[in-house]
Amino acid sequence: MSFLTVIPFPRSLKDENGAMFGGYPAAGLVIGCILSLVFLAARLLFSDALTAVTLVAASLLLTGAIHLDGLADCADAFYGRRDRAETLRILKDPRIGTMGGAAIGLSLLGRYAALVSLPGPAVLLALPIVCAFSRTTVLAALRVLPYARDKGGIISAGPSVSVRLTVAAASVVLAVGVLLPIPTAVALLALAAFWRLSWKRIGGCTGDVLGASIEIAEIAFLAALAAMAHGGVGLGAFFPLARLILPGAPLVS
Repeated sequence: MSFLTVIPFPRSLKDENGAMFGGYPAAGLVIGCILSLVFLAARLLFSDALTAVTLVAASLLLTGAIHLDGLADCADAFYGRRDRAETLRILKDPRIGTMGGAAIGLSLLGRYAALVSLPGPAVLLALPIVCAFSRTTVLAALRVLPYARDKGGIISAGPSVSVRLTVAAASVVLAVGVLLPIPTAVALLALAAFWRLSWKRIGGCTGDVLGASIEIAEIAFLAALAAMAHGGVGLGAFFPLARLILPGAPLVS
């Protein structure tokens, strides 16, 4: 929580050795629950469009836009034909270029469009799920992609993802897949394509790649969920669970 959000924690509780990655799924769940509360409050005051804008803004404020920064850096670095050294240099550059700015704009627009097109109850219940899922994918990235830099950066120590953490991460992804199979599959396919690109361009991952993975997972998941709701497609095990929690609430458009 200390790294993924702007919520202050005592220095003694902050991790220094990379083991914090094991807490990403739980932190994502907490982040999603906080955003669900923001959503509930915003719906009391605003229209659907303004509620979606408020939710996007709250997400950026809560996380410090740390993942959006990673997405922008990856867009600048991976676009075009550059060698590995130049790509890594751009990833480390704090400035944002044209493609990075475009990636930020498309990310915010995509998130807004998905949220505003989903029924309120679906957003309320899906936020904790998608936030936990997107942070869990970081463990998968660390499992399949080696760290691309020699030194420096948050994962420079090369933290290994243990078998226990791998099983825990796979369990989270499986549970989310049972609840919402199509959005999970779409998000995983988008991530697989992105990780393949990262492997080809820099031979692994960096902190920016991990941050971009969270953004890509969330946007792909929400977009697929919105498409399903709009088309009246069945929502897997999510539908009966939502009916149990919110009986009578509209879950499709």
